[in-house]
Amino acid sequence: MKPLLITVLKLALAAALIAWLVGSGKVDLSQIRRFATEYDLLAAAIGYWMIAACGMGTWRWKTLLEGAGYKITWKRALQLQVTGFFFNTVMPGAVGGDIIKLAYVIRDNKDKSKTQAMMTVLLDRIVGLSGLFLIGWLFMLGSLSTLMQDPRLVPLVTLMGGVSGGFVVFYTAALYHYRGRDPFLRFLSLPIPGVGLFYKLYNALRTYRYARGAIARSLILSLIIQGLSLCFFYLITVKILGDAPDFSRIASIFPVGVLTTAIPITPGGLGVGHVAFDRLFNMIGLQHGATVFNLFVISQLLLNILGVIPYLSLRRHQPLPSGGADVDSSAVISAY
Repeated sequence: MKPLLITVLKLALAAALIAWLVGSGKVDLSQIRRFATEYDLLAAAIGYWMIAACGMGTWRWKTLLEGAGYKITWKRALQLQVTGFFFNTVMPGAVGGDIIKLAYVIRDNKDKSKTQAMMTVLLDRIVGLSGLFLIGWLFMLGSLSTLMQDPRLVPLVTLMGGVSGGFVVFYTAALYHYRGRDPFLRFLSLPIPGVGLFYKLYNALRTYRYARGAIARSLILSLIIQGLSLCFFYLITVKILGDAPDFSRIASIFPVGVLTTAIPITPGGLGVGHVAFDRLFNMIGLQHGATVFNLFVISQLLLNILGVIPYLSLRRHQPLPSGGADVDSSAVISAY
């Protein structure tokens, strides 16, 4: 009953936030009709989902799996990727689709570590997050002097630079060949609250120090995926505002706004993401941030529903055994 209650509360919170935003005029639901009347916007939504989220996203996860020694075909990886989208959309929570993906990967690679399989999914998300901040920072560099002249943007620019630099240090430290014991592992082994997750991530990434090419390829793919995501978001912004704002300003807020949707407060970041983008747009002197995010997220969530098709195919031909191939969902959740 407790998981059900939590789910109901999350859905209620998301509904309350969206209702408040609609009631206050911050979200214009009528703008969703643009996907039916403006075919370039519809084509962009479908194109981004198919090329970036499905195609390149599958490639990135497949690269990480193979770099860790797992065997998976392109067809299988794409089936599981889109199935994961479906469950992450219809199941309130952060890891529903990941559990399904892992169950099939573990069953197909019975001689490999279950823990490492879990960490490849977590690493896939971390690589995606690092690509999000790094691409935002790269787009901001061209207008850095202009952005720093606006006091409202100084904290965002500083945050973007700091987080991007932190990711560079993290990858460099984890993939470096040390003579003797790794000094970072020694520090991360200390009984400091909150360090345990970083220890797991660092250790997972350390397994790729002899397969650096897999990390390099996954990072490049992530930069392309997040760059396309930013461009799609910018296109929606232009459509809603009726004008083309400075691209670097949108790049400065986009990663922060997307990051808020990863907080498991509401399903898919609904409500929370709307509020975040409303505030972030106000910080850069723009309006309708919640409406822009609404079109962005709704278009992708609706397309994610198509993941039910490969899932039904998986169930028909290779249903999971009871217990989900012995994948402990609590273990996956704890890894996050």
